[in-house]
Amino acid sequence: MSGKKLAIVLCFVISGCVTAQPIIGPDGTENQLISCGAVETCYEKANEICHGPYKIVNTSSETSGINGSTSTTVKLLIKCGQ
Repeated sequence: MSGKKLAIVLCFVISGCVTAQPIIGPDGTENQLISCGAVETCYEKANEICHGPYKIVNTSSETSGINGSTSTTVKLLIKCGQ
């Protein structure tokens, strides 16, 4: 596992951190890609970013393990104002 991936996994495992970054969605408009350790945390971040309604464009999750521990990363692609 690369150093960057390890740092991200440790971030989610240790602190439950949430990240969000704007990206261009499938329809050409700005969306937000939110990554978190639990889907509920992603929903909270989506509410914080959008300050109101949003549409979930896509979801994914990935489970990884290192040294006997596992972690799951959930990703939501959302569009505000829907």
